[in-house]
Amino acid sequence: MNSKYKELKLKYDKYKWPIWFIAGILVVLVFLIPYYVLRENAYFMIHDELDDGIFKYMLYAKNFGNNGSFIPEFMGGQNRYTITISTFWGIFLYKTFAPYAAFAIMLTIVVFTGYTGVYLLGKEISDNAFASFAAACLFSYLPFKSMFGLNIVGFPLLIYLLIKLGKVHREKYWLYFIILIYYAFGTTLAWAGFMSIGFLTLAIIGFAIFDRHHNVYIGNLVVADIILIAIQIFTSWDLIKSTIGPAKVISHREELILNSYDNIWALFKEMMYIGGSHSECCSKVIALSAIVLLIGVPILVHFMSKVQIDNVLKINTKYKLLCIFYGANVLNALFTCFYCSEPIVALRQNIGGIFKTFQANRIYWLMPACWMAVLILEIAILWDIAEVFIVEFIFKKQRFFAAFPCVVIIALVLIYTRNVYLSSPFYHNIRLMVFPDTYHVETWRKYYAEDLYAEIDEAIGRDKSTYRVASIGVNPAVALFNGFYTVDGYSTDYPLEYKHRFRKIIENELAKNDSNRGYFDNWGNRCFVYTADLGNRFDIYRGENTEINVDLNVDTLKEMGGEYIFSAVKIANAESLGLESISDTPFIKDADSYGIWVYEVK
Repeated sequence: MNSKYKELKLKYDKYKWPIWFIAGILVVLVFLIPYYVLRENAYFMIHDELDDGIFKYMLYAKNFGNNGSFIPEFMGGQNRYTITISTFWGIFLYKTFAPYAAFAIMLTIVVFTGYTGVYLLGKEISDNAFASFAAACLFSYLPFKSMFGLNIVGFPLLIYLLIKLGKVHREKYWLYFIILIYYAFGTTLAWAGFMSIGFLTLAIIGFAIFDRHHNVYIGNLVVADIILIAIQIFTSWDLIKSTIGPAKVISHREELILNSYDNIWALFKEMMYIGGSHSECCSKVIALSAIVLLIGVPILVHFMSKVQIDNVLKINTKYKLLCIFYGANVLNALFTCFYCSEPIVALRQNIGGIFKTFQANRIYWLMPACWMAVLILEIAILWDIAEVFIVEFIFKKQRFFAAFPCVVIIALVLIYTRNVYLSSPFYHNIRLMVFPDTYHVETWRKYYAEDLYAEIDEAIGRDKSTYRVASIGVNPAVALFNGFYTVDGYSTDYPLEYKHRFRKIIENELAKNDSNRGYFDNWGNRCFVYTADLGNRFDIYRGENTEINVDLNVDTLKEMGGEYIFSAVKIANAESLGLESISDTPFIKDADSYGIWVYEVK
């Protein structure tokens, strides 16, 4: 049996990497199919995708090369730095294609980059093609937002590139540098850029000090660091100028009040089991099973070494890598807990400036890449253990023990697959395809309501650039997506002076709602028209259309250029505010749409 097994294994080893890679591409295509079949009727995540990333790419692309660094449509007209985009090449996609086509192309690029990065990383740290295939496929189904470009999904590819650049001779490095340039243009300094540069710089220093046998080609890594720094400065120049330039603008973030975490242990478990904001990767089963292996493998290897099993060295190598990647995530989670603890938050708040606003804890965006490496190594180690019993032991009773690690592999993959599936957009999209008439979730078409806003545009009958609008009960992103110029909007960095002016519009409503007042005054990224009755609701559809009274400073709104209000609810005291509805009924396209009342400021 051993000879037959070894013969089959030789054939498998010869073709396994291309076979599993192609199989994985087919699996990833299944994830993408709904976005090409359902198109605008596919499911989309709202937070930081429909309500943020897409319209920002559209505005940035529309004005790129036309208006210098000015975005006239956004928040009364703002400098380009107020609109943060995640990937430089995304600008050209949205400048070349219609919004949905640009999104679909970008999603495809991002998903395949994530898949390929994990697969190549798996090939570098393991000889198990199935493990790399499983981790890469599952990684591509995780609920990462394509609007972030390669800031999260690109880390496996970056780790792979740096490993290769640290190994190769000069005449072989050019391809890796080309891919590195592609990665760098897919990230931004404020997010993954500072992590990439920081960790690579630390690695170079570490190798320069401790790599006395010159096993690592530090020169390649130095060049890689220079490339990353140069590209990040180029793509983030607007942000750099606004932060440290001679014409520095006082940001609304100066009034930011930081919140600390009371339960640090709960935060640590959340980071290890779920993940951080935007980087949720359902990692609980990986984290817990890895602990069992970290404890059990040394004991098992000690037993194997007594009978001089050849696989011991191979298992030991993977075990060391498992310790490194698992340890990296533990340290990452601990740093997040430290950075968000009450003493450190209080210190950052007191120091102010960039120390207060800089989100250094975002290094947790590295964690999904490390978890995929841990998953690959877990599967590979378990298979190596099974192989020991298959090949090395003669008696059938001993071979029976090979079944146990195989069962564990199957259980691990199935449990993690289930967790990923339930958190993935694919969960909703497959239901939309199977039950189109009965399954209702947020879609591009429903959220952006292009037909409805086209009807509103026709009813107003003016060039959109000649007036501005504000929104109540519906996100300003919808108006911006449909080409309207707004006084409100979402920005992570805009002038403090504009925040103070805008606050006058809503100050009476904020005074009636402590939650809204704290949300706007202490954070303020969402410069929206808050009302006491609606709270922080900006997704009100027709079925929830009610009637409210509001106390807005309409004169300030008009001074800021606001001539119309798009409201998802009827304003009962519109006349007393000096607002006049342009129609007797709300604008409605279908039973599932918004019901928008359009009020003109008189």
